[in-house]
Amino acid sequence: MNSQRKKVALIFGGVSTEHEVSIVSASSIARSIDTDRFEPVYVGIDKNGRWLLGQGAFEALRGGGEKGVEPVILSTDPEKKGFFHLESGSLTTVDVIFPVLHGPRGEDGTIQGLFELAGIAYVGCDTMSSAIAMDKDMTKRVLAQHGIPVVKGTCVTRWMWDTDREEVLREIRETLTFPLFIKPATMGSSIGVTKASDMDAVVKGLDYGLGFSTKAVVELSVEKALEVEIAVLGNNEPKASVPGQVIPSGEFYDFDAKYVDNASELIIPAKIGKALCEDMQYAAVDAFMAIGGSGMARIDFLVSSKTFYLNEINTIPGFTSISMYPKLWEATGIPYVDLVTKLIELALKRHATNQALTKTIELEKGLGV
Repeated sequence: MNSQRKKVALIFGGVSTEHEVSIVSASSIARSIDTDRFEPVYVGIDKNGRWLLGQGAFEALRGGGEKGVEPVILSTDPEKKGFFHLESGSLTTVDVIFPVLHGPRGEDGTIQGLFELAGIAYVGCDTMSSAIAMDKDMTKRVLAQHGIPVVKGTCVTRWMWDTDREEVLREIRETLTFPLFIKPATMGSSIGVTKASDMDAVVKGLDYGLGFSTKAVVELSVEKALEVEIAVLGNNEPKASVPGQVIPSGEFYDFDAKYVDNASELIIPAKIGKALCEDMQYAAVDAFMAIGGSGMARIDFLVSSKTFYLNEINTIPGFTSISMYPKLWEATGIPYVDLVTKLIELALKRHATNQALTKTIELEKGLGV
C-alpha cells in the first residue's frame, strides 16, 4: 500500500431534491477511484444537513442506521485540514475534497465557498462559476453577452408572480410563442420542468416551478431538436469530448427519463456532421471559459437542423453507471478510473496556484493603519 496516497473526501447526499441521485453518483466514483494513489474518505450529508463520516456513510443515507459513521464538521483551521468528529473531538485529515452533490447547496457555489474558507483543494468549478451555471437565467445572460447562441426566453421571480401575475402573463403572451418550457432557475435533473402549450398551462407551470426555486425561466421550445451533450475537462486549457446524443424515453428528457424508467437511449458519438460537431465543441469550451469554469462540466445543447443552442452548463454532472459525462470521456479515450484521477489532479493544481497568490502587502508609513 502506498503510504504517500492522497486522502480524498467524497462528499455526497445533501439537502436538495437530488439527494438520491448524488448517492448513486458517489457510489460509482467510490468503486472506481484508484486506491493505489488515493485513500477515499466517505462523508454523507443527510436530508437534515448532518455530515456523517465513515465507511457506513452510504448505508446511513439510505436509511440503514448510523453504524460505522460519526457526525463531523468541516474544519476551517488552515493548520487542521479535514473534519472534526463532534463526539470524540478527533480530526480526520484530507488533502482534497471531491463534492458529488447535485443541485442547490452542492452545485451552486455554496459548499465551494465553504471549501475555500477551509483552504482545502476541491474538485470542479469554483464558487463564482458554480453559482453562474446553477442559475439558468444568469447562465443565459452570460452566454448571450459572450455571443453564444441561447434559446429566447424570459425570467420570472416568485415575487413578480405573486405581486402581478397578469403583467407577467402579458409579457409572455407578447414576447414568446407556444409551445414553451418552464424551468426552475436553480434546479437540476429536470426537476420542476413543464412544457406549456397554452396560457393555462403556463400558469400551472409557473405555480409548480416556483415551488422549487425563487426564479423560473420561460423559454421557447425548440421542437424536434436533438439533445446533444459534450463533456469539458481541464483548468486553463480545457478540452471537449466527442458529443453524445440523448434520445429521451418521454416527450423530453425529464427526471424519470434520466433516472427512473431506464429507457432513454444514449448515442455516442452523436449522429451530427463533422463541421457542426467542431462548432459545438468550440462553443462548449468557450462557454466553460466564459463562466470561469475549472475541472469539469457537461454542456447540454439543443440542435435543430444546422443550428444549435446552448441549453445548460452542469458543473457537477452525474457520475452514475449510465451518466453521459464519464461515458463521453471513455469514448474520447479516458477510462472512468483515469477520469477520476485527472479530476483530482486538476483540483490539486488549481489549489496550488491559488495558494501561491500574494495574500499580504506591506503598507507604507503614514497611512494611519
